[in-house]
Amino acid sequence: MSSTQSHHLVIPFALTRSAGCLQAVQQLQLQHLPALLDRLQPLPVRHWDEYNYSTPHEHALAEALQWPETLRQDGQMPWAAHMARSHGMATTIPVAWGLVTPCHWQIQTDHVTMAHPQELELTLEEGQELLHAMQPWFAEEGLYLVAVPGSKPGNIQWLARGSLLEGLRTASLDRVCGRNVESWMPSQVKATTSPTAARAAPLQRLHSEMQMLLHTHPVNERRQAAGKLPVNSFWVSGTGVLPADIPLFPEDANALQPHMLRQLATAAQREDWDAWLTAWRWLDEHVFAPLLQKQREGTLQGLQLTLCSEQRAASWHSAPVSLFDKLIRSLRPTQLPALLQKTL
Repeated sequence: MSSTQSHHLVIPFALTRSAGCLQAVQQLQLQHLPALLDRLQPLPVRHWDEYNYSTPHEHALAEALQWPETLRQDGQMPWAAHMARSHGMATTIPVAWGLVTPCHWQIQTDHVTMAHPQELELTLEEGQELLHAMQPWFAEEGLYLVAVPGSKPGNIQWLARGSLLEGLRTASLDRVCGRNVESWMPSQVKATTSPTAARAAPLQRLHSEMQMLLHTHPVNERRQAAGKLPVNSFWVSGTGVLPADIPLFPEDANALQPHMLRQLATAAQREDWDAWLTAWRWLDEHVFAPLLQKQREGTLQGLQLTLCSEQRAASWHSAPVSLFDKLIRSLRPTQLPALLQKTL
């Protein structure tokens, strides 16, 4: 990040309400982030329901990108279209895109849970083979699949394009990992009354067809022989159209440039709290320490820091701090574990 630029950093999974996280946060001792927060001014904490399709960090990022309210509707933020345009894949006439993630559904007697996609450790070759096998079935529903450029082993995703994805409400992958997928899919009862649920019917049909296709696919036969989880489903998220007049990033010279820092996310979703604490320490050393130094030197034009849980987003921004507040903060420096639990 340039020292002369203004930044808005959005950090998801700064805290979760799981017992393991609440215990781990008591061990969180950082040097630079508390000092940085003491030099910033807090903004009002924003709240969302934990069962909303979109996460607080997605809401925060969409606002930082200066998207209009029409593009910030729950479950209808066009992240896939934004990704497609960033890779130079946009069409002359804006169309709907969706992000497709191959995944493993753990089927229990009374519920179905999605394993974290990174647990699959899919190779690029496996991803390409599965994409080739699934493409014709998606095409029958008017959806055209392409691999996300620059995909890395263990993080395989595809972009889908088609009118079916316009006006479709889909849950963020961050909402579904490790949870009952049925909570995030339209039910058959709702399908008779909800236009969005009715539009999801082709996706439900695709889920059934892909489960049958993947059950005996050679990729899965090889994976299971090697003791690996099979790919038995997929998840669609980030659906919608990004209008042509919406820039990729804010173009105002004074606008804060948004950055999503996901170093905490995977560890939190997998409930690996040692790794979560390690990720916090990495952020403190490699992100917050340089920002604190630039803030002290006055070489940072502007800064906003947004920490997110699964229900809340708490922000701090560059603004004048009164002498009284400076005195209070010097006498009572920020205690990060208590602050996170109080605000998030």
